[in-house]
Amino acid sequence: ESAPIEFYGMCTHMADANSTSTYTHSQMDRFRSLLHRVRAAGVAVPTISTDNSAALLTTSLTHFDPNAILSHDTRGFVRCGGAIYGQRPAFKELRAVSTLTATVKHVAVISEGESVGYDRAYVAPMDVRIATLTVGFADGYPRELGNGVGRVSIRGSTFPVAGNVCMDMLMVELGPAEDEGAGAHVTVGDIAVLWGPEGMDVENCGNGLV
Repeated sequence: ESAPIEFYGMCTHMADANSTSTYTHSQMDRFRSLLHRVRAAGVAVPTISTDNSAALLTTSLTHFDPNAILSHDTRGFVRCGGAIYGQRPAFKELRAVSTLTATVKHVAVISEGESVGYDRAYVAPMDVRIATLTVGFADGYPRELGNGVGRVSIRGSTFPVAGNVCMDMLMVELGPAEDEGAGAHVTVGDIAVLWGPEGMDVENCGNGLV
């Protein structure tokens, strides 16, 4: 004999929850229609979930009518995703809470024409100072942020990633070798913030990433 199927509930996901879209309301109309048909068939719906992070934070939305959706035997709940981590740049009231840091393991000056990293993707346009950090794609730093796309904060200044991101390290261009700016003061043991409270959050640490 087949085991009975336990119907836990119904949910939908807001595909376009923003203040200017009319799609959310049409999506909820279809959801309510399906909910009515399920209940009319005698199926109890213990739980209902509709709102994701964007729907919760867009206060002008009026799509959720508890009188039309919930009942005495139905509980409603919401699903906070990226908002928990502050990863919704459209909502300025949020602040990113995650931080990724690494240590400066090595600082060296390389000559014009010399390269660093896999595939020699970075070739020094001049004599430059390069820092090597103890983090790579195996630690969760996206490979797509290599070659100047990603930026790293060290001692309050930001520097571009030089070349491809390696498995357990990456290189950062600190500036021309003869420059006496912020990059000249970076030393072994300094803490580099790849994303975190110094303005380099997950959304803008690769502000050139499309």
